[in-house]
Parts: sequence; structure tokens; C-alpha cells
Amino acid sequence: MTETLHALIDGLPTSSADHWRALADAALRGEDFDSTLVRDTPDGIERGPVFFETERAGAAAAPRKEAFLPWHIRQIFTESSPSEANAAILADLMGGVSEIGLQIDRQGAFGVTIGTPDDLARTLEDVDVSIASVFLESGHNFEPGLFADWMKKAGANRAGLGVDAADARLADLAKNHPGYCIASIDARVIHETGGTEAHELAFAAAGFAEAFGKLIEAGISAAQAAGQIEVVFAADADIHLSLSKIRAGYLVLQNILDAYDAASSAPEMRAVTSGRMMTRKAPWTNMIRTSAAGFAAACSGVTSLTVLPATHALGRPDRLARRAARNLHILLQEEAHSGLVDDPAGGSYLHEHLTAQLAEKAWKMFQSIEADGGYSAIGAGSEFVTQVETARQTLLSQYQIGERVLFGINRFAAPDLRDMKYEEGLTPPSSASLFPAIRLEDAAQDGAKS
Repeated sequence: MTETLHALIDGLPTSSADHWRALADAALRGEDFDSTLVRDTPDGIERGPVFFETERAGAAAAPRKEAFLPWHIRQIFTESSPSEANAAILADLMGGVSEIGLQIDRQGAFGVTIGTPDDLARTLEDVDVSIASVFLESGHNFEPGLFADWMKKAGANRAGLGVDAADARLADLAKNHPGYCIASIDARVIHETGGTEAHELAFAAAGFAEAFGKLIEAGISAAQAAGQIEVVFAADADIHLSLSKIRAGYLVLQNILDAYDAASSAPEMRAVTSGRMMTRKAPWTNMIRTSAAGFAAACSGVTSLTVLPATHALGRPDRLARRAARNLHILLQEEAHSGLVDDPAGGSYLHEHLTAQLAEKAWKMFQSIEADGGYSAIGAGSEFVTQVETARQTLLSQYQIGERVLFGINRFAAPDLRDMKYEEGLTPPSSASLFPAIRLEDAAQDGAKS
């Protein structure tokens, strides 16, 4: 077949936006165009119904490092005892997991009971940490220097300490452990508390700027500093908005790197599927939500991806829930081939528009945060926190009145759902107490009852 696409469409009449609008108005039969078809994001950004042209946002994703493993499969382990966690880790490594996320809780209510190096050794027994990197989930209460020293002795070339950007130990840890990811800027806390996409991006930018600036001031090179900071975004079932948000995150972080003459460095970005969208009443439907969210994240060019198990809202996952979460990565990589293309959304009018608009709005918010003292100054009563709290109340009210839909809860709810097994345990709390997590299911159920 020698014909090109352009040759095949030669002679066909071109359609303009005005021509399409006339056809749309006719199809609406008198209904208002804007109220029927036009939708806005929570940040007030128009998302259609259709775009005929838009400016390119530029390269909005880092090139894939390797086609075989386009993103790291990071599974979070929350089993109570070190021995139970060890068994789960070894099983999941055999099934394809490439990175280990340790959720630590010394009381064992929502994570692994790790308080000493011996506990850590039992948890990681028979794990080759030179191949499977281990990351501490943000908000942990384990001494990061002790963890880093243990990992170094165990032969780890790479690990994650999960230290906050405001932590005074940040620069010293980075100097002593140059190959490790020291800081974790967990912007998910904004998403989980009900903030908008721009709020999440601005928070990520503020944390990244503070951590990066500290490392540069300590004499660390820009290339090393960029690799020692991981920024974590949430991805939910809104594929287009999640994908565009993470692409916008790349642009915003790259803009900060440019300001330090470090344009050649790429930020380390991780995505975790949304916790606020998960339901207890209909856990099987969570598998559909995480599939959509996982696909969005996979197409956004993240370095690592975590898919939460379907029983996340109920308690600790059992073997089936962990396996299903893990296998979604494999389906996306080996069946859907989502990692074979760099920035697959590049050039799409919708995604380019959302990416550019979100980046612009987030950058303005970031500048306001910086003017108010930066990431460390974000506190109760600050303008940024007030904005997030307002967005939270707006989001909850939309579900309470049925304006927004949570399938299986306030629409298409099934009375006889089959139970999904899970292990006893609590959902891990937010890593930032200033931003308590919400559950959209609760608001949607309230709306369904009224």
C-alpha cells in the first residue's frame, strides 16, 4: 500500500469550527449549547466539547528509559508483621513487581511493624535489594539515616528514604547517599483531601522547589539533586484530566529546573491511583477505576506507578487483590503496549489544551505560595490551605446532591454485590495531617439517601 493518508483524503471538503457548531446546534433541537455540551474542570478550565486547534505545550513527558520496563511497578506492602510482609514481597517480586514500597506503622494498624534494623532485615529477607529497590512511603516514622545505612550494607544501589522537603536532615542525607532518592514530595495529599488539579500541581512545585533549592545550596549538582527528589501525583478514573495533570506537572517541574540552569535533568515522577475514588460498598468496581487511572498514568510518562488494590478502602489486601493490582501493570505494558511511545498524548488538542492551561494556573498558584513563604510556610489559615478547603467542600457537595456520579454508589448501585475478601487493617492516613483524606463514597451515599 503506497497511498499516504493525505492522498486518501485529497478532494474531501474541510470542516471548520463554525460548520461543526451549526450541525451541533441543529442536533440539540433548541437546547442551550453551553449548558448541554460545555464542561469545565474543577479549576474552571474548559474541556470541550471539541477542539479544532491548540498550541503545543512542548515536550510534556520525559523519554522512556527502556521499552522493556517503561515504568517501575511499585507495590505498597502494608502487612502487619515483618514475616507476613516478607512473604507478600517475595510472591509479588516473582509476579513482576520491580520496586517495593514499605508502609511502616510501629503499631501495625495500617502498615508493617518495623521499628529496628532487625525488623527491616526480617521484612526483606531473601530480597535482592540491588535489583528490587525499596522505598519508604511518605509519612513513615523510621529513621531515614538508619534505613539508608542498612540498605547500603545490603548492597542497594538505589532506595527511597521518603523524607519531606521541609526536613532539616535533607541535605546531609543527600550528600551521604548520592545514589538514593531522599525526598518525597507527596502531592497526593492535596488530591485526597479534595483539592483541584491545579492545587495538587502547585503543592508539588512548591515542595520540589524547596527541596531542590536546599540541595543546590548544599553544593550538590543539579543532576544529582533532580534524581534525589521524587514527586508523587494521584491519578483517578478521569483519564484525560489525570493524564493532562501529570503532563502539566512535568512542565511545571521542568520550569523550575530551567531556572537553575538544569534543563537537561528530568524530574523523578511517580503516580499512585486515587484513594478517594475507592469504595467499600462496591469494591469490585474499583478494579475498573484503577484500570482507567493506571492507563492515564502509564501514558503520562511517569518513572514509577503504584496501582492500589481494589480493597484499599476496606483494609489490607489479600493475595488476589495484590495480584490484580500487579497484573494491571503487565497488561498495560505487554498487552496494551502503553509504554512503547514517548508522550502518546502529545499533539492531541484536548490534552495539549488541558496540559497548558493546568500548568499556567498551577504556576500562578505556586508563585503565590512562594510569595507567602514557600512550602514550609503552608499552614492552617494560609491562603493556599483555605483554597483547598473550599475546593473540598465544593467537591463533596457535588456528590451529595448527585451532580457528580460515583458509579455503583449514587447511580447503578447493585443490591446484591458479591463480597471481596480482604485482611483486617486500617487505610493508611494522609502523610500530611493538614490535609485529611476524604472518601467520595461517603458523600455519594449521603446524596443517594436524600
